[in-house]
Amino acid sequence: MKSILGHSMLCLLTAGLLASPQADAGEVAAGKKPVVSIRRMSDLVKELASPKYAGRLPGTAGDRLSLNVIVNEFKAIGLVPAGTDGYLQPFTTTIVEPDGESHGNPENPLLGERMATSNVIGIIPGNDPELSDEVIIISAHRDHLGQTPDDIHYPGANDDLSGLAATMELARMFMQHKGENKRTLMFVAYGAEEQHEMGSMHHVAHPLPNFPNENIVLMISIDMIGLGYDKWSSYTPAQLNRYANTWFDEVYNGVNDDSDDYSHEYPPEKSGTFSYDAGPFGKIGINNRVFGKAEGIPHYHKTTDSWENVHFGPAAIVTRTIFDFLWKVDQDPRAHAKP
Repeated sequence: MKSILGHSMLCLLTAGLLASPQADAGEVAAGKKPVVSIRRMSDLVKELASPKYAGRLPGTAGDRLSLNVIVNEFKAIGLVPAGTDGYLQPFTTTIVEPDGESHGNPENPLLGERMATSNVIGIIPGNDPELSDEVIIISAHRDHLGQTPDDIHYPGANDDLSGLAATMELARMFMQHKGENKRTLMFVAYGAEEQHEMGSMHHVAHPLPNFPNENIVLMISIDMIGLGYDKWSSYTPAQLNRYANTWFDEVYNGVNDDSDDYSHEYPPEKSGTFSYDAGPFGKIGINNRVFGKAEGIPHYHKTTDSWENVHFGPAAIVTRTIFDFLWKVDQDPRAHAKP
């Protein structure tokens, strides 16, 4: 399938809006900073939230259609396949009702069915001879809740196509600096997150060849950044830089539950289920951070979580700030992989 987003280079978030006049150590020089395309993010969310994909329930025709779109986007970006079958890491899951109090699609006609689906995984290989084996995972989830018995679909635009669009933009941004990244950057669109995080649990339980869990120095999950971030439109570059710097400082500070109003770390928990894809990684002690807001956010796990209700401007600013944070993590000269 041809990339559906190749024409969408309009509405770029300008570099001047978010770039500081001078770059500190570990920052991209202002003149080289890549930009985020609001239009491209919007186009991806609009497409995959449409009825054509029927709510992207794992193992359904809509899930397979969305899988093809994501794989073709990974190819267009230039990511190297890193799954067990090209870009794919296949697994099976049982369709259940989501965790939490949302009770999304409680009358799902496929409840209890065993379904086959996949994670989608691509990398930008690292270039530092001492640090290239270290892995930074940048992820979102691609699945949602499917359809009701009367064929009303759950679009899942904010949850989590907003995160998927951000992950795609981050991949494009880092590709503009291909050859400069020290560590291997792994971009993942997890399947079956709404099914008790089965995609990320499968990844942790079945590490990919050449990418053992002990080499993962950071895992981030971008999950629901399309609402709740409106204040970011008024933040100054200095305020945005403070967020990026604080997140970087907290990666290796030995505290496993740092948080702010917009993100948090997932501490190690002896739990069988989790609320985010970062959970299974946090459980085994891997540094992680979740970006997203669910509490108090309208349309959560409802059929109204549509493209029209996503605030793409603030989401693009958050994405740009996540890039600055990840650049600092990647360029850190210290080795952090576990022996």
